[in-house]
Amino acid sequence: MINKKMTLLLGMSMIGAAVFGGCSKDGTGQNGDGASKPASAKAADTTPVTLKFAVHLPINEEFKQLYIEPVTKKYPHISFEFFEASNFKAYDQLIASGEVPDLYISFNGNMPGLKERAINMDMKPLLQSHQVDLKRFEQNFLDDIQYAVTEKGELYGLPIETAFHALYYNKDIFDKFGAPYPKDGMTMEDAVELAKKVTRNENGVQYRGWDFGSIVRMAQPLGLVYIDPKTEKAVTSSESWRRVFELGKQIYSIPGNEPSKDSKKNGLNGFTKERTIAMLNETSKFSQLKEAEKDGFKWDVVQHPFYADKPNIYGNSTVYMIGAVPTTKHMEQVLQVMEVLTSDEVQMNVSKSGRISPLKNEAVKKAFGQGDPSLQNKNVAGIVKGNPVKYPVYLYREIAEPLTNTKFNDYMNRSDDVHTILRELDYEINQAVATQK
Repeated sequence: MINKKMTLLLGMSMIGAAVFGGCSKDGTGQNGDGASKPASAKAADTTPVTLKFAVHLPINEEFKQLYIEPVTKKYPHISFEFFEASNFKAYDQLIASGEVPDLYISFNGNMPGLKERAINMDMKPLLQSHQVDLKRFEQNFLDDIQYAVTEKGELYGLPIETAFHALYYNKDIFDKFGAPYPKDGMTMEDAVELAKKVTRNENGVQYRGWDFGSIVRMAQPLGLVYIDPKTEKAVTSSESWRRVFELGKQIYSIPGNEPSKDSKKNGLNGFTKERTIAMLNETSKFSQLKEAEKDGFKWDVVQHPFYADKPNIYGNSTVYMIGAVPTTKHMEQVLQVMEVLTSDEVQMNVSKSGRISPLKNEAVKKAFGQGDPSLQNKNVAGIVKGNPVKYPVYLYREIAEPLTNTKFNDYMNRSDDVHTILRELDYEINQAVATQK
């Protein structure tokens, strides 16, 4: 068994040398001009291969242009069979049908569930033996991946893009009521006061000042968890969760600002289609907003509002990452794909398209949104004034998060004090977790 393991590691090390190439004199793995070094003299295997690729992101033309075409251009022997995998059910179906993928794109919050399904692996030893320069990436995004499951620091893949949090606003509503537009640098309290100015009922139409989506999103900038990783007991009855629940109730208690019973009038649909929501805090939604703009929707964006004691911090950075499935028989080709997707060239285009690149490269950062003409008159610079919170280690998130959202809705509709509500939430989470053990 030991011999087999040593042989596997030796084989992977040789693959890494061929795929990622050696290090430069300064240890960066790049030439002096910042371009990647060519692969080593060892001939790469160019036998045609089709990789089974599970992808969480929308598999649309933009995705193919950004990520797939550069791979097939550099490595024409590689083709793909795509599987949409935006939830664990999709992975369960793939596993049950024997269609286990070779590689995947998912996000850091999914790492615990993928680990349970043996889809991911700690790639840090493999990447280190391949002399992959991890210093090219912002450390916080690597940390968001490698501490997503445990505190051991297992690196399940490489980041390719990250979602941001921002505050979008409907310019027409602010113009209608003569209210000032939102601005960068607002605290939560500032946003509440502004929401009051644009929450009105006019000619039978209810305009809502601020839809914050879900209470769990409001908790994220504080780095809150539902369950203590050490005790595996719920901790939602804390003072920090009380603060979040009370803020959420304050926002939705603005007369006329409560969520509509008609779900189509809430969230992104209420903002872009019904157009009765003045402000919406959301993640990266440029594609949907650009579609709405074609139909006359006037919008802009500012920095996500923050808690006064956590200045310039927004919620969890959804770090989209690419990783190898440990059972793949095509590790060399998987690594070639990872090499291309994290290259400066591809990441420059990622940034230009209005997606946050995980690279430290300043030129890449400055290119954010510049490749999209429809973003030229938008305040995209405001988005990057904020920074993501350190991603917490979530336990049983798929259980606790829906219960938390439901309990907040109860809080909105009941007269019970917040402490009673949160003690109930602790109990319900603990009961639900106990059934899973």
